[in-house]
Amino acid sequence: MAIPHKASTRLFLAILAWCLSGSCTRENTEELAPGVVSYEIHLTEGPWRIHVVEVDLPRAWAAGIRVRMAKHEEAQKTSSLATGALAAINGDFLFPGESSQPAGLYIESGNLIRVPQRRSAFAITEAGQPLIAVYKMELGLLTAEGEHLLVAGFNHEPALGELSVFNDRAQGDSLQAATGFLLQGLGDTSIANDTISLRVQQIRREAWPLSLQHDQWLLAAGAEYEATEQIALGDTVQLYCRLAPAHAKLMEAISGGPRILRNGGVSIEVEEERLSRSFADKRHPRTAIGYSQNAEVLFLIVVDGRQPGYSVGMSLEELAEFMRTRLAEFSRAKVNAYQGLNLDGGGSTTMVVSDQVVNKPSDPTGERPVVNALLVVADAWVEERP
Repeated sequence: MAIPHKASTRLFLAILAWCLSGSCTRENTEELAPGVVSYEIHLTEGPWRIHVVEVDLPRAWAAGIRVRMAKHEEAQKTSSLATGALAAINGDFLFPGESSQPAGLYIESGNLIRVPQRRSAFAITEAGQPLIAVYKMELGLLTAEGEHLLVAGFNHEPALGELSVFNDRAQGDSLQAATGFLLQGLGDTSIANDTISLRVQQIRREAWPLSLQHDQWLLAAGAEYEATEQIALGDTVQLYCRLAPAHAKLMEAISGGPRILRNGGVSIEVEEERLSRSFADKRHPRTAIGYSQNAEVLFLIVVDGRQPGYSVGMSLEELAEFMRTRLAEFSRAKVNAYQGLNLDGGGSTTMVVSDQVVNKPSDPTGERPVVNALLVVADAWVEERP
């Protein structure tokens, strides 16, 4: 939902006046790696303390720097998830009723872990292009005879007339299904907007263990699914995953909500993403991600809040307007954000730079465990992870 033009103009002029009066400063600038810089912005009028990690994507990509996602089976502090990374911010909201599941789309190193919901997500393609969208997913299986079978479920038991597929991130000890097919990967396991080849290794009935290896999948059929005879032991099948509107292979993705910038305009899409208006309108600590119009500059942003006299937090409108109009004054690239997404905030708002928490989380107990995190890492980080 775009905010009125006059309101945007008033906020822009107010911030401009603060900066011209010397009330805006950039502090603690640090070059973290080629194309990666961190800095702190102080706006006394709020007051607001804003921490930014800016990534020149073409330069960073050429130097072996990547954007990655990280999570553990249980919620962890952002600083724990980001050990050894150049920088990190907290990620998605917790799925209601579950302590370790993100609320929306989650992809890690090309591996689909949680399917998209009706909220925006940020993704990075294999070539390093950033994308923000509400994604829709289609899963399917191409049999050895060329028949397309729709896969309705991912990492949950199939309904009576459906197929469901499981990977090694499925939770639980066993599965009850009328028919199960153990599928062995024949190469790449990265499935997000891609197709992988698998061989049917076993066929079983009723109960299945869910102790799958990284290159194994389990295809389960409900009791009333009638096409299981099209899959035979030893067959080579193709499993595909389409995530529209993206066309390229997605390597990483993390959900949040709501979208706050669309094509250079403030667009606080709380109704579309089923979030409350009061959540958007009140000032809170905030975490956000955005990128420039040419999609070459990525911004990781946190705003401290709930700390009178230090930093009071922002409404989503204030955050979006700052990203849209004021980042260019402070950024190395001299550009503003053109697309933007809000992530989990409040007590979860955390930025880590070189293994140190650089902002001031608002909880009295300090940094809060979170479900996942978005990281900026060197190539070697991936190899060194336990």
